[in-house]
Order: sequence, then C-alpha cells, then structure tokens
Amino acid sequence: MNRLGKLLALSTLGVFMSLGTALEAQNVDPVGVYGITIDIPEAGFQLPGTMTIENSDNGLTGSMVLELPPEMPSQGPADLFDITVEGQVMKCKIGVEGATVDITLNFEDGGFKGSVMSDMGAFGITGRKR
Repeated sequence: MNRLGKLLALSTLGVFMSLGTALEAQNVDPVGVYGITIDIPEAGFQLPGTMTIENSDNGLTGSMVLELPPEMPSQGPADLFDITVEGQVMKCKIGVEGATVDITLNFEDGGFKGSVMSDMGAFGITGRKR
C-alpha cells in the first residue's frame, strides 16, 4: 500500500474510533414513570406494576409497586437503591421481603427489557415509559 493509501486508511480508522467513543460515552436518561411487567413462567403468570425513577440531590432514586393477585398480601412501594447507569444499561437493587434482588435494564425506544435476579431465579422484566 502506498503512503497516501496508508494515510487515508489511518484517518478513516480514526474517524470511526472517535465516533465509537462518542457513542459509547453517552448514558441513557432513565428518569420517568414506566408501566412494567415481570414474567414468571414457572408460576404461569405475569406481575404488572409501576417503576418510577427520579433525580435527587444524591443521584438517581426510584421505587417499584407491583399489582399483586388478590390472594397475595398487598405491599407498598419498594425502594430502588445502588442505581448505576452505563451506556444504555441501568443496574439497581431492590429489597423484597428481607432479600436483595438485582435488576438489570437495557433501555431503547422509550422502554426497556431486562432481568430480575433473586434467590428464586431469573425473571424477565419489560417496561414502557408512560
């Protein structure tokens, strides 16, 4: 490859690298109210609910309220904590009945898909911004 060809190849590579760096550095803004569904295939049902994510002086805060079936005891909102955002992914934890549950959400197109990891296993979660 001649010298001009090498220079063009290097400059093209540099443009793509800088575009990739700029795109990776942008974090999603997850603030909002989402209608959510947690899929529990082993039990044969889905749990609908609401997830709220807000900005505060201490960073992101949030809560989740699930619409439980009538035979289950009703619970109030559960607080989200240890919320981190990296790119299009938000990770957080939630306390449920004395246990900590890990949540990972992949944001795109006004909503998210992700997983809820607990002692009972992994469940899918989806959400749409309201």
